Amino acid sequence: MWLRTGWKLHKALRRYQNDRDLDAFLRTDWGKDPLLDLFFADMEERLHGEEITKLRQKQAEYLALQNQINPHFLYNALEAIRTDALLADCEDIAETTEALATFFRYTISNVKEYVTFSDELDNTENYFTIQRCRFGDKISMELELENEKLLEARMPKLILQPLVENAVSHGLEGKLGPGTVRIVVENSDQTLFLRVRDDGIGMPDERVEQLNRQFAEGTEAVVGQQKGGIALRNVNSRIRLMFGEDYGLHIFSAAGIGTECCVTLPLLLQEE
Repeated sequence: MWLRTGWKLHKALRRYQNDRDLDAFLRTDWGKDPLLDLFFADMEERLHGEEITKLRQKQAEYLALQNQINPHFLYNALEAIRTDALLADCEDIAETTEALATFFRYTISNVKEYVTFSDELDNTENYFTIQRCRFGDKISMELELENEKLLEARMPKLILQPLVENAVSHGLEGKLGPGTVRIVVENSDQTLFLRVRDDGIGMPDERVEQLNRQFAEGTEAVVGQQKGGIALRNVNSRIRLMFGEDYGLHIFSAAGIGTECCVTLPLLLQEE
């Protein structure tokens, strides 16, 4: 039996050298030798798992970067526009242009780096300044901070702003009358909670259940999926890849009342 098995293994290896088809090699039927079947099945599972993890990491990095605009001439041009606006005594235009330039500078730098919550908040305020140019006094943003030390809590870049953008785009934009985005920051001994609430149009129960199921499964956004929730799934995917399945996003919403997106992260203070 061992002679037949050895000959079959040698033949399979020669075939792999010729066609480099690893899947076919790993799925070879070894007949009466269950140990070899078990060994190669285990190898296939391990290799496939590592490959999926690498692909998810690459996709998460791509999704985090895909909406970024990185030409340096862009914010150089914005700075020139801001200068012209100041010379023309158009302070509102100058403020919005400065916010846009700062927003781009923050966004194009290394997405893998850790930042403080204060950095994320500054970037989100720049985003909101830009949006107020469009919506005026219809939208407002408030901050509720449990402990000022949480301003120095460390986290991955580009976590907060996509949540606020989602609140504006899918919560407040379709609302009649003014609306507010409230950012609530809390913590337990080892966990940081970021809650982004809006008093917008809310979502139906089915949509909330669908999003929370995707968050729990770690489902990434892919081309062809409906737009609503893509930014949230991207943020959730990055958090889970970096910190594990105990962290990520969860949505609470009621149609006609509003939506809350809760982000859980490990509590990492500056001194740590």
